Amino acid sequence: MTDDYTSTVKRQEDIPGMQKQVDVKDYPSSVELADILKGIIYPADKNTILNSVIGRNTDKKLTELLGQIEDKPYNNASEVVTATGLVKRE
Repeated sequence: MTDDYTSTVKRQEDIPGMQKQVDVKDYPSSVELADILKGIIYPADKNTILNSVIGRNTDKKLTELLGQIEDKPYNNASEVVTATGLVKRE
């Protein structure tokens, strides 16, 4: 499966408009975090995000990642997930 995926990605890199724009470090955690963050009203700062997540039976790893994000306003869940390092945008 990995060889097929790698082969497909390499072929896509040669097609204009099909280059890989996002590198996902951990798909399950990224999806779980995005799901948790969808109920937050944006823009939201770090404290608002953390307060919304605490007490929701959130995975400890995800809570720790959120605790490390920069203290600034975030416009949507995608920005927050990227700030955790789970997703890297090129």
